[in-house]
Amino acid sequence: MTPSKSQKGSRRVFAPLTQIGILSAILGVAMGCTSFVSTKVETATPVPGEISPVRMFSSERLYTDARPPQCKYLLDAYCTYLYSPEAQGNLEVKGAKSSIKILQGDTHNEFSQVFFHYSEAKLRNQQALPADFRRVLERHAYFEKLRQFLDRRPRARMSVAQRLASESADYELGFIWSMALNETVMLRMVQKFPGFHRIPDKIVPIEFELERKRARRNLMSDIAQAVWRNDKNWQKVEVGFRRLKASFLKLIPQLDIPAEIASDWMKRITEIQLALPGSFPAIANDECSRTTANAYYYTYLNVITVCAGDFNSEDILQTLAHEMAHALGGDRTRYLFQSRSEVGQKLAALRAQVCEPKTFSCPAWQQYKEQFEESLESLDGYEPELRQFQRCLQRRPTTKELTISESKRFTKTIVADRISELASGDRFLRIMKPEIPMANGKKQRNPNYLNPCSYSLWSRGEEPIDDELTTLLYFTAEYRCSGATGTERMREAIEKSKEMTTQLMERVLQTEGEFSPRDRLEREGFSSPPYERFADVVGSYALAELLKQIPEKWDRQNVFLASSSWQCVKPSLASHFPEESEIENEYVFEEHTAGDQRRKELFSTPIRETIGCEKDFDFNECRIPFKGN
Repeated sequence: MTPSKSQKGSRRVFAPLTQIGILSAILGVAMGCTSFVSTKVETATPVPGEISPVRMFSSERLYTDARPPQCKYLLDAYCTYLYSPEAQGNLEVKGAKSSIKILQGDTHNEFSQVFFHYSEAKLRNQQALPADFRRVLERHAYFEKLRQFLDRRPRARMSVAQRLASESADYELGFIWSMALNETVMLRMVQKFPGFHRIPDKIVPIEFELERKRARRNLMSDIAQAVWRNDKNWQKVEVGFRRLKASFLKLIPQLDIPAEIASDWMKRITEIQLALPGSFPAIANDECSRTTANAYYYTYLNVITVCAGDFNSEDILQTLAHEMAHALGGDRTRYLFQSRSEVGQKLAALRAQVCEPKTFSCPAWQQYKEQFEESLESLDGYEPELRQFQRCLQRRPTTKELTISESKRFTKTIVADRISELASGDRFLRIMKPEIPMANGKKQRNPNYLNPCSYSLWSRGEEPIDDELTTLLYFTAEYRCSGATGTERMREAIEKSKEMTTQLMERVLQTEGEFSPRDRLEREGFSSPPYERFADVVGSYALAELLKQIPEKWDRQNVFLASSSWQCVKPSLASHFPEESEIENEYVFEEHTAGDQRRKELFSTPIRETIGCEKDFDFNECRIPFKGN
């Protein structure tokens, strides 16, 4: 699409309007303004399944020649038009070199844009799918049926019989896909464990069930890579990720923060990885690799993934900047501190020994226990980075101090709940039995005997030191080396693991302190985690640094708005009653701010300066100062 002619270089001022007047101004019928929307001319009836022509949006004509535009109003106007009856979630946002498609609505024949793109990607890449999985789909004519389904008529033009046939096709396609997944997993399990298919589901040992889940994860990972690896929209994510990395690395030296923090942040940004959704079995998420509009940062793995529903529906620069900023946040800082501490390093060494039974040594376990309390001291004195900035970001001020006595109280409940959950699931019992009895009277060798790591679905050694795996490591080591006999051996091992877990958890809670993400502490007023707001603010700084590379201010505004589409609320109770909705949000315990509050947060000073808009809202802005300011 060729962008409509722009008025480059001219300075224009925002024309103040009422909320009711936004849409009419956008459509060019209020106050004599020229419309900032141009419409693609539809010259023929759309082919069913094709994306309908969408309208062009640009911020240029929102203002005339006296003042810069107002910030929040700029975004409000954009969101209003995005979900107006004329656009219905689909826009092209004008750019100096190329436009950005925002496809958060439906196709001409009423498929969601993200579902349509996902389906087209499956058809386009069917030969790249795992061969055993593809054969099952082909046996049931899945691809031909999917192609026909995508060519359906709009519902408004369907007869009753056609509507019922469409519903039937939808259910059939879902069934074939699910059945193909199950069949492929079953055949892979039979190949690995001959006779597996004869075991009734209700008596499948947990060890085999874990293997079946791993097989499914691997299959889903292979499918996701086949569908998305060469997708043009995913390639844009990769380009954006590289550009933002460069922006973060340019931004960090400009911040007025201690040199050691700046150096560590530079290293963290350099090490962060981007993963195709679903491609990483350890974090494979079926919904994320299909149509979910979301993104995730995995604190313990230092990995980001952007879901298919996100990169197929909008520009992802703001989302990527937010997720990348998590790598610099306090939760990642604390995790690295704990992992690098003496207790963290010794726990990692113990894990390697316990989970490789041939290398396990009872003298080494005895030495670990003797040095345990001393090693816990390495967790003392943890100081959160930029404490005052983090406190400013807390959504709710803390009202109580997390003293040692309070830490002990919380720890007692947390550990008791953990031991109860592990015991009720027979986790202790299964680890200590070399054979598992079957319902038919036979016994099955326990492939996870004395190896607690094998009971984690996908462990890469990245678990935090207070993970439940630590409790199982302590139990397994004590059980192997205990001098007790009979049932007392098991009891003593559980008690020892409980005791050591309690000591460790008390220190962990002290390092978390007022920024702890645990619901128990937040609900009682001891903590309020700032990590999501931190990512919003610092991510906005990096986005501003990237936007500075764009010469024209109107172009920067449009890129910013396009990447803010996820903030636009579809018509709902919340959009019709925003003030009442804000009151409701005050009672929600979530790390993200919501609605207008989050929009305001993202209009940080660097963003306002870069896109050239005036602050038109009241908000207590939390800032990291820049050098020289």
